[in-house]
Amino acid sequence: MKNFLDKSKQPILLSTELFDLMQDAIFLVAEDYETFRYVYANAAAFKILSLQQTDIGKNIEDVLSPARAQIHFEYYRKVHSSQTSIEMIESIETESGEILGEVVLNPILTEDGYCHYILATVKDITEQRNKDNMLQETLQSLDAERQKGISIFENNIHAVFEFDQQKKIVNVNAKAIEITGFSKEELLVQSLFSLTVENQLVATLSNFEQALAGIPIEFEMTLYTKTHEVVVFQVNTVPIVIEETLTGVYAIAKNVTTQKKTEWLLQESEQRYKSLVANHPYGIFVFDEKGHLKNANPGTENITGYSVEELLETSFIAMIIPDELEKISYHFHETITNNKSERYEFACHHKNGQLIYLQATNIPLVLHGQLVGIHSVVTDITEITQAQQSLTKTKEELEIFWKNSAVPIFYIDAQGDILKVNPAFEETFEFTEEEMIAGKGTIIPKGMKSDQHHIVERILKGDTVKSHDTLRVTKSGKLLNIISSYSPVRNERKEVVGATIIYNNVSELKKIEKELQKSQEKYRLITENTLDIITLMDLSGKIEYVSPASEKVLGFSDHVYIGNSFTQNIHSEDVLHLSDRITALLNGGKPIPLDVCYLHRDGHYIWMEVSFNPVFSNGEMIQLFTLARDVTERKKLQSEIAKMAFYDHLSGIPNRRNFDSKLEKAFLQVDPSSKKIALLMLDGRKFKQINDQFGHDAGDAVIKEMARRLQACVRPCDTAARLGGDEMAVILPDIDSVKTAIDTAKRILTSYEAPFLFNGYKITMGAGIGISLYPDHATSEKQLIKCADLALYEAKKIDRDAYKVYE
Repeated sequence: MKNFLDKSKQPILLSTELFDLMQDAIFLVAEDYETFRYVYANAAAFKILSLQQTDIGKNIEDVLSPARAQIHFEYYRKVHSSQTSIEMIESIETESGEILGEVVLNPILTEDGYCHYILATVKDITEQRNKDNMLQETLQSLDAERQKGISIFENNIHAVFEFDQQKKIVNVNAKAIEITGFSKEELLVQSLFSLTVENQLVATLSNFEQALAGIPIEFEMTLYTKTHEVVVFQVNTVPIVIEETLTGVYAIAKNVTTQKKTEWLLQESEQRYKSLVANHPYGIFVFDEKGHLKNANPGTENITGYSVEELLETSFIAMIIPDELEKISYHFHETITNNKSERYEFACHHKNGQLIYLQATNIPLVLHGQLVGIHSVVTDITEITQAQQSLTKTKEELEIFWKNSAVPIFYIDAQGDILKVNPAFEETFEFTEEEMIAGKGTIIPKGMKSDQHHIVERILKGDTVKSHDTLRVTKSGKLLNIISSYSPVRNERKEVVGATIIYNNVSELKKIEKELQKSQEKYRLITENTLDIITLMDLSGKIEYVSPASEKVLGFSDHVYIGNSFTQNIHSEDVLHLSDRITALLNGGKPIPLDVCYLHRDGHYIWMEVSFNPVFSNGEMIQLFTLARDVTERKKLQSEIAKMAFYDHLSGIPNRRNFDSKLEKAFLQVDPSSKKIALLMLDGRKFKQINDQFGHDAGDAVIKEMARRLQACVRPCDTAARLGGDEMAVILPDIDSVKTAIDTAKRILTSYEAPFLFNGYKITMGAGIGISLYPDHATSEKQLIKCADLALYEAKKIDRDAYKVYE
């Protein structure tokens, strides 16, 4: 302002036109001895400061209130003395209300550097200050919200992970650190997905893709902790949007590991329950609280024969025998009324009509103190019930047997004293039951009491004594040969308290036995000195006796066979034939000899002719008697004779007879709709010339060589045969096309190209081949041979080795 006055060279009031155009209030005060007075005010000052035109020229204390005048005076005096500007904020009362003014006091200096005037500008900053206040309040509110967010983030009871757009962890709260076991620094330097359980990685990535697309989602995520334990989170994602731009996502992860483990345990328990019900061998019927059948497990079908669907459709009651309905209803009522298990037995009909007995246990299903249903677990006790019925019947039968048995039976206690005897005992030994119990008689001969004591000791140890050969004496002193059997009797604690003894009087048999021993001695002499192998076996095929000849013929001693099956050491191909022959004999068939291969101890097999004969006792077959003779040499001779009948004696390959048989078999087996038979007729070239030039021995050698090479050119299933002279043939069964036959013919001709060495001479061989096919060229074996012969005839016209297919 000072510069302005200096340049204008005009009094200060002459430069106020510019101020009048300004919207800010401007006024000028001049020093007036010890005070200041108004010398100018622009239009805005009159309006804003409520000045009157008459206030111009007045001192400030005459215009303002004393308090405000004193404040203004101090500010003016400070500017005047310091000759520096001062800024201040002042509340100003106006006609329209209180405003906030930004006041600037500027000293105006004259050329001599003295401050005579102070120029004051007042700017209404009420609106700006309000905006600033509002901005400050907004900032404070945002800061409060930010603090709330930080507090929610940091103090959240759940783990919170903050991710940026690249799915990197940028922040975690204390709960995340606590649960995972990693420090904050460790979590921030690695990807969350490196902690994700492998089988959930794809799903987790997909979920985060959706979350980073701004879609809040909820999903489960399973992570590994620092100690490699598995923790399961229920995750809710919250998009982070700043100025309408998605910058990241919060993942609020609730630790549900315990809950999940509980769910898994519940699922496991449920699966175990279902598996137990489904696979339980007992039947399980599921009823509602009113006793209506709702379901059943597979075990019920195994027991009743009815499927679950049939039981639900036809009603469970339909199975029950009418007499049992009242019992079942009673036990169901007891279960429902008292909420306790009920066990009972009842009879019903199986689906096949058979009567079955079941034991049922009604188990109440109680939920929150209320009966919601009944499980009825049933088990089939048919066998037990029938066994009990059978036991009762057996007891009755045993009582009948006891009274009517022809052999002596009696009971003794642990001391060996007799407790009870049957009528046959009384009849055999001439003592009454009362006499034996009272000890008035004895059946043990003198000098044999120790034998009886020894038997009692064995019984007390739990041994069963069978077929004990001993002597006993009757009341009249008659000595009897006895075969005795002792069976221990036990109480409910499995303790031996006595024995049941059965005596068989074999005195007459002993006489017969002596006669039999004489016969057996004769038999032994015969069996031990024959070269044929004699075998005795029971009806199950188990060998009981083998004559010494087995070791002489086969090298095995008798202990190798005795107690084992008759098929032991029999060639596997003969086992079935041998078994069939024995089965037929057991079923009443006639004995027919059979040739069988037996294993020799040295590892080779020997042909034996085996004859079978049944052994009868009292009209009943009890054993089988076999006689085996070595026929190895005979079989070799038969084999050679058979080979001579079907194989060419010179070349060793099949002959005409064998060829006809194989061709007939090929026709019977082929399916002409999909397969073919090829016949190759072959005739040697220059065979007569070879015979004339090198002799008949050379001719025979050439025939053998031709057959050998021919055999090497065909498949195992094919037949190469010599029909006579140098005429040969090949049967190719089950081929797909003529190409197979042509390829075979080419191989044969190629094989004949190499010369044959005989006695130092190189003999050249050759052949022509004629080919015919079934069903292409013929409908029968004869036609097929004829067609092949015609083709061979055409091939031989060619002056070289060649083949021709019949046309």
